[in-house]
Amino acid sequence: MKRLLLALILLVPPATSEIRPGHRLPEGSYHSVREREIDIEDYAADLRFDMEREEITGTATLTFTPLRSGLKEFSLDASDLEIQKVASGAGSASFSLRDRELHISLTQALNPGQPGSVSITYSCHPKTGMYFYPKSGTRAAQAWNYGEGGLHYGWLPIYNDVNDRFTVKFTITVARPFVAVSNGKLVETKENPDGTRTFRWEQEKPIPNYLMTVDVGEFAQVPIGKARLGSGAISLAAWTPPGTESAAAFSFKNTPRMVEFFSERFSYPYPWFKYDQVALREFAIGAMETTTATGFSESHLHGPEDPPDSGPAYTEPYPTWSYEDTIAHELAHHWFGDLVTCRSLASIWLNESFATFSHTLWNGHAHGEDDLTYQRWRYLNKYLDYVQSTGMVRPMEYFKYRSPDDMYQTETTYLKGSLVLHMLRHFIGDADFFRTFEGYLHRNEYGNVDSADLKEAFQTQIGRNLSWFFDDWITEGGGHPVFQVSYAWVPERRQVDLTVQQVQADLPFENDFSLPVDVEILGPSGSSVHKVELKGWSTSASLPADTRPRAVVFDKGNWLICEIKFERSADETVYLLEKADLAARLRAARQLAEDYPRRPETVRTLARVLGDARNHWGLRQEAAMDLGRAGGAEAGKALVLASTDPDRRVRRAVAIALGFVADGESAAALRKLIETDRAEDVAAAAEISLGRMRGEGAKDFLLRQLSRDSRYWSSIRLGALLGLTYLKDPSLVPAFRSYTDSRWEADLRSAALDGWLAAAPEDPELARRLCELARDRNRQVRLDAIEKLGSLHLSADVKFLSDLAEADPDPDISEKARAAAEEIQSFPKK
Repeated sequence: MKRLLLALILLVPPATSEIRPGHRLPEGSYHSVREREIDIEDYAADLRFDMEREEITGTATLTFTPLRSGLKEFSLDASDLEIQKVASGAGSASFSLRDRELHISLTQALNPGQPGSVSITYSCHPKTGMYFYPKSGTRAAQAWNYGEGGLHYGWLPIYNDVNDRFTVKFTITVARPFVAVSNGKLVETKENPDGTRTFRWEQEKPIPNYLMTVDVGEFAQVPIGKARLGSGAISLAAWTPPGTESAAAFSFKNTPRMVEFFSERFSYPYPWFKYDQVALREFAIGAMETTTATGFSESHLHGPEDPPDSGPAYTEPYPTWSYEDTIAHELAHHWFGDLVTCRSLASIWLNESFATFSHTLWNGHAHGEDDLTYQRWRYLNKYLDYVQSTGMVRPMEYFKYRSPDDMYQTETTYLKGSLVLHMLRHFIGDADFFRTFEGYLHRNEYGNVDSADLKEAFQTQIGRNLSWFFDDWITEGGGHPVFQVSYAWVPERRQVDLTVQQVQADLPFENDFSLPVDVEILGPSGSSVHKVELKGWSTSASLPADTRPRAVVFDKGNWLICEIKFERSADETVYLLEKADLAARLRAARQLAEDYPRRPETVRTLARVLGDARNHWGLRQEAAMDLGRAGGAEAGKALVLASTDPDRRVRRAVAIALGFVADGESAAALRKLIETDRAEDVAAAAEISLGRMRGEGAKDFLLRQLSRDSRYWSSIRLGALLGLTYLKDPSLVPAFRSYTDSRWEADLRSAALDGWLAAAPEDPELARRLCELARDRNRQVRLDAIEKLGSLHLSADVKFLSDLAEADPDPDISEKARAAAEEIQSFPKK
């Protein structure tokens, strides 16, 4: 394949075309970088955990230097802490608590360069930041922390933002047989005569507050091996509940290779003393990159036959994050987030997009470039679907939000951001791109950054001025281009005349984009690739082609974040699906189903692709889903035939697609998958599809599945609940209600609430139960219950939600409650 230069580019005014409706930016208050009064240098906490009383008592000592002259007073963030005393130097310091802040008056004024310290003796029953779970059946009590988004002030007097770093020392005393895991090096373990034990951990390199961690539980330590870094090595271990050691060893087995891969890829050896991974009961989110001791929900503990999901999400052919993706993602944060940290949440993409990008790099390294190509395709479509359904776009760096959770929006901060980096990598080439990464990490290690620092790194390391790219994609541009593409072969000139129009709305934050695109011309004797520079609303280019092309590919490799409307014939689309590279075949399969759904050859072609085991499994998944989109009896037959495929990934996509082909043969195939398929994700996906069909006997059949146990999580019960939700049957309320109980996993409880809401939205017991769950111990359940309470539009709930918004120290809970109250007030009273 040869790469040719563009022959001709013409810039012309926008032609008459379909103009897309404009998007909108998220609303919220402007959040600038937080000002600081002091620079904390060391944070040492000596704490005792009472697991029965769910209480923390002890002393936190902060060593700091002032940032302002004549500093006599300063404040720390503190919510619901009982402060007994504050000592400064040899004497006591006066203090007061107000507005969730601890205000401290020093005994004498300090100037920059003069060291200071305060010791704060306190106790607390944490409402946020540290979460206690009592003993339940055979499950031992646990306590673990989650501090991202400003939550640590619920158990520590702390500066509660990302733009300060300090060394950390935790001395944790717990009753036997509990174990305390924390950041850094375990320097001492002491058995005490009173039946307690004390663990002393030291984190010698500075970290931001949100990466501090203490996890307390009955953990077994499982060695995971060593990662070789040059002439040295680091040790890796998992801490996991007793009885789950083999699952932890299996799940985390690739971590040493990941450490070595990222160290080499980023040209920066893993910068920390060790790497632990801790399996936590009902963890607040999937995982958290707390430095050297990453926390994971127990849904990341897998066996060889378990689904690839990091948490069950069986409505997708393949999970957005596999558990391996998540493990790689959290590890990658130890460079992007832990070593180099965003200066404020406005720049959180420098943490999260980079970690997402990194876990896709691992996927390509470990499983092949085709797997990475398919992953990028899935991420692109998930982002585009989100924008289409919400109309919401924003720049990667954005200062307006209502709560911290707004900035962790999956499709933008994680998925789109990773694709922005892949797109830039493609534009400038791997060698220069990763050389910039190396300089960026070394220049900013143990410091804070924003997008300007990244742009400067490209300028400094490789001499590239990327202002055009940063303006369009990172700091100003919030959306993506929509291209209408057409071409004509001109035999007299032996050229292809290509026309590209940008038809997205012209808005201040989303207008015309300037960027290069690779165009491939496939002919009878081979193919050629041409780089075309897109500038302005319309671009025309004449490209050499000695013979009539069999097909033309716009954006070879699917590198651009865009929508493409390409005017091509069905025959050309089929040709691409059968002859082009994987990226073009994925797009061709989708286009064939969308543009020619009723054409018999469409179903036959997609069926051939689905049935051919030589094709990449991702293409076969795409073909299965596109058959579901096309619909009809013939598509159903092809899917039923593929329901016994040896590849569970193909069967999972088939199970989902069959839900859109509502006939008796499809329903029978789904029942067989539910009853006989050993892959629990396939069976669960089939349950959901059977419910979607709303066929005869589906209710009783799915109710019987609720009694089935699963190897992984509660996959079969979850699929049954999600399938039953489609029936919207009030008689199912008792079943749904029973699964809102705290003995079930949060995923099951949320699914049960979905089902109850669908079956009986007017049920007064539902509103009462949602109010109870809005104060549940599980943070995920609380957020879900509050949102659903708002959707009921009951004016009687406004006061409850408003009071919750005012009182709760968790800013995400507070904002969710405020938004739910506002939603109710915006609807007619009932």
